[in-house]
Amino acid sequence: MTARARLGPSPLARASLASLLFMSACSEAPADTRIGIFSPNASEQAFGPVGDFLGHRCGSLDCHGSQARNLRIWSCEGLRLAATDAAICSRAKGGRRTTPEEHTATYRSLVGLEPVVMSTVVETGGENPELLTFVRKARGTEAHKGGALIVPGDAQDQCITTWLSGRTNLKACSDAFVQPKFPPAPSSP
Repeated sequence: MTARARLGPSPLARASLASLLFMSACSEAPADTRIGIFSPNASEQAFGPVGDFLGHRCGSLDCHGSQARNLRIWSCEGLRLAATDAAICSRAKGGRRTTPEEHTATYRSLVGLEPVVMSTVVETGGENPELLTFVRKARGTEAHKGGALIVPGDAQDQCITTWLSGRTNLKACSDAFVQPKFPPAPSSP
């Protein structure tokens, strides 16, 4: 039997030391400590048009307008925050109306998917948006049940990437969003 030379602590000793260091570091942090995350503009002016586009393109009840998805999109065309919001979507009310609260819920869902990666993309002015899973899936460079939905550089892609850069291109979002066409309301006798 040959003896093996040991260099440094055993793997078990290293794991124990790492565990002790981790526990002591965690126990010293105040309960109200927050991690600084950079996120895109959440204002209704900056994110509202992006939220409308995402709701229209990806928010149907069989896609991201479902509570079962990790990315949930609330909109007039799918998942609603309140049952009373459904009336806002009716023809009588003039068409598409996703509430500001639904935009906020969608924003939180999207930013919360990969907060550290989102922070990196936002901190660099939107460089390398493809670091984000939702961009890769939408572009079709990563497996996505919905397939490729946008093409890099098209209006849909610009709507998302300019928002990530902090300069939402409202025209691109408008061009990307095709307002649903409701049939004319029946005339009253």
